[in-house]
Amino acid sequence: MADSIKIRATLKGNMGEVRLLIPHPMESGLRHDLAGQTIPAHYITSLTLSLNGRPVMEAGLGTALSADPLFSFQFQDVKAGDKLGVTWLDNRGQRGGTETVFDTN
Repeated sequence: MADSIKIRATLKGNMGEVRLLIPHPMESGLRHDLAGQTIPAHYITSLTLSLNGRPVMEAGLGTALSADPLFSFQFQDVKAGDKLGVTWLDNRGQRGGTETVFDTN
């Protein structure tokens, strides 16, 4: 899962815009399969964004998000070449993350 995070970080003036797609099943633990068995809970619990190695946003997440969640964020005072890091942790202890650089395109 972690290796397939899709991220786009672009600049518009000094505003940075980030779009982030995390492939993840995001199962709530409330659904059942065709055999009637409960599908175990498996969801992202935390998401952290960092700018040039410094955390700038932390979010607590839960079961209310859809599978493969898509996020969009905006940051002020960002410049070309600034490095954006993304990490997540789920309720099973699995982690993922990626980094990218803000670009003017």
